[in-house]
Amino acid sequence: MPIELVSTPADAPYLTGVGGQGGLAIAPLSPMTTKALGHGRPPGELAEVLRGVEARIALVSLAVGEGDEEPLRAALDDVEARDVLVITTGDSVVAEHPWTVPVLSCTSSGRPSWFVEHDPDARGVLAPGEDVPGPRGNTTGNGVAAAVVANTASLLWSLFPTATAAQLRAALLIGATTRRAGPPLMDAERAHEHLALSAS
Repeated sequence: MPIELVSTPADAPYLTGVGGQGGLAIAPLSPMTTKALGHGRPPGELAEVLRGVEARIALVSLAVGEGDEEPLRAALDDVEARDVLVITTGDSVVAEHPWTVPVLSCTSSGRPSWFVEHDPDARGVLAPGEDVPGPRGNTTGNGVAAAVVANTASLLWSLFPTATAAQLRAALLIGATTRRAGPPLMDAERAHEHLALSAS
């Protein structure tokens, strides 16, 4: 299942390699195309990029600048209506939209990364984002964790091609192990079990 990555040109080579053969090999056969956009660009520019997404999974990993956020919210409503799953970093304005799946980085043991602010009310999921292997060496960040989730979603969607974006989103969120506070830890096996019941 293809993934469209919206990130800075500098980040794209690291994020595109996370799920491939040179990285974690989660979904090595899933193509990932890149739509480059600079950090801090107005929300309207990201809205235009999102309206042009053709894949069923969009990964947004960049900070959005100042400006009218209404066009961006409308674009996110539009991608939801088109059955496009949007996975994003947990510190982005995109993460505030109820349709998106915000992702924050954690260690391999499931503890939030040192650079993640503790927010007991944060929604979304935690995923490995520290020292993740890729074709350009190990890399760290919330964007890396979001790439892990996007590639997991791609793999799951290839296994359940008739699933809707809403079913896949629910599997990623409901199929996660729970924590006492903050977002849960993504659990791909439980997400698979959830889809086996809801999408077959």
